[in-house]
Amino acid sequence: MSMSCNVVQDLIVLFQENTVSDETRREVRNHLKECRACRKVYREYAHLNQEELHFEPELRPEEDFGYGELAARIRKRKFWKHTVVTGAFAVCIGITVLVTRAILRNER
Repeated sequence: MSMSCNVVQDLIVLFQENTVSDETRREVRNHLKECRACRKVYREYAHLNQEELHFEPELRPEEDFGYGELAARIRKRKFWKHTVVTGAFAVCIGITVLVTRAILRNER
């Protein structure tokens, strides 16, 4: 069952108050994941009531990103990959130094 935006927006108050059935909750949640307009209404309602949002962050397809956003995401990914590889390499060198020192001490 696919809900229309009007139905979802009517149900947002009940959804937020957790007074809908599990099936309706699933349907509303699925609709909110896909519909940016309804997600905006949901967030505005939650903000007006100063309630914490109980919804995943907005996921946008990469086609919607501007060049700057895409470049920043790529740099961030590369930075973390580089950091992890560098950290692993440093740990390996540290272990090698410790093992070598222990071997050299035992030979004396």
